[in-house]
Amino acid sequence: MLHTIILSLLAGLAGLWVATKFIPGVNFTGDLKSFLIAGVVLGIILAVLHPLLNLFSVIVKLVVLLALVLLVVWVLDVFFPELNIPNVMALFWTGLVVAGATVILSLFGRGKV
Repeated sequence: MLHTIILSLLAGLAGLWVATKFIPGVNFTGDLKSFLIAGVVLGIILAVLHPLLNLFSVIVKLVVLLALVLLVVWVLDVFFPELNIPNVMALFWTGLVVAGATVILSLFGRGKV
């Protein structure tokens, strides 16, 4: 945890410094102390936002996985007369079960369970 915070602080400082040196129009007119404070504040904000962005990323990945699974299950329903999914809710629940099984089994494959 402390490692992540320190890296975020350094990333804020380094990113701000690189931007002021190499991006035309970006400059910092304050003294070194103000620059360090600005970089540390940026780093703290990055450290706080990082777990939230990871959570958002996981949610987006799960929604995309569910959408793809729903599409594939629907295609299977169309091409395999043996499979009968009577309505959209049944398709949704089938896709959710398949996506859930996929996530759980992928965790086993990575050794996280």
